Amino acid sequence: MSASVLEQLLEALDTETARNMLKDLKNAELRSPQLYNAVGKYLERHKFTLAKLRPDESLLGDLASALADVPELTDAELYGSTQH
Repeated sequence: MSASVLEQLLEALDTETARNMLKDLKNAELRSPQLYNAVGKYLERHKFTLAKLRPDESLLGDLASALADVPELTDAELYGSTQH
């Protein structure tokens, strides 16, 4: 597999991942701390590779905006009650 084909495959996978995350963020039943964590890691990773991979920048902006609209969760909401 040539480097060009591999790069195109990785770009396609990355773009599809972003689309799926955005779709899940728009569905209240699928929103979870794990999803927010995954989106945060995805966005952090792209701070360093954005110029190299050139993913769909509108998707990254939409993901960042969607995360900004989510209220902060308390530890109890994230991890459940620690009282017995």
